[in-house]
Amino acid sequence: MPMRLRAEKRMRKLLLEQLKSRKVEGSRLAQGFKSPTQLQKLGMAPQVFLWKNMFSGQVLYSQVPAFHQQQINQQFIQPNWQNRKPSRRPDLWRVMAVATFDNYDYAVAAYQGLVDLRRARDTVLKDQAQEMRKKNEEGNIWYSGQYRPTYTQEAVADLSHVIDEFELENTEVAWESLWRKGDESVWKPELVRHTELPAFNPRDQTVMLDELRIKALEAFEAERNLHQEQQQIPADAEAAATA
Repeated sequence: MPMRLRAEKRMRKLLLEQLKSRKVEGSRLAQGFKSPTQLQKLGMAPQVFLWKNMFSGQVLYSQVPAFHQQQINQQFIQPNWQNRKPSRRPDLWRVMAVATFDNYDYAVAAYQGLVDLRRARDTVLKDQAQEMRKKNEEGNIWYSGQYRPTYTQEAVADLSHVIDEFELENTEVAWESLWRKGDESVWKPELVRHTELPAFNPRDQTVMLDELRIKALEAFEAERNLHQEQQQIPADAEAAATA
């Protein structure tokens, strides 16, 4: 077996370090709550990401196309044997939906609303939430293996409720599969439209999400520029009339 050249070894080491760094930075990027101004400074689009745990069915919310242990700690505050605190292992999480909003204020309000609904269901509304969940013969949350679909269903219902309650018009939700959104009757077509995420290999999930971020950011910038131009036309006309 031929020995690798010293330059090849250095290149391989550099590539591995870059991949590791990107993974770590992506996680750090997700750390902490982001205001509208912070999202714009980071080059993020006005989006909210819904991550589905492939093992348990639990859903994690994020303002950026990555997640951090801090988010898991904040969103799963009273774990128990039916709702254990999930692992941060990236291979266990698959993006379920990406919600793109009309502006950054909408995106931040939606994210905070989703987190607050989760917290209420796990604390002050715990008994009511448990009563509404599908049960097995033993009276526990229905599951197959360790997967409990009720958690993904609650996340979909919460997203619909937040968009409806805050009247977040011009929202677009891209789903891993359109059937995931449930019945059409729970969504207001004047507020939200639905699409499917592009097909992707799970290994390329990060690349696909970054492409969605860039696309949404470009669309937001184009809409903002158009709005500014439309506002400038009357101002120019008024200035010409008074000249």
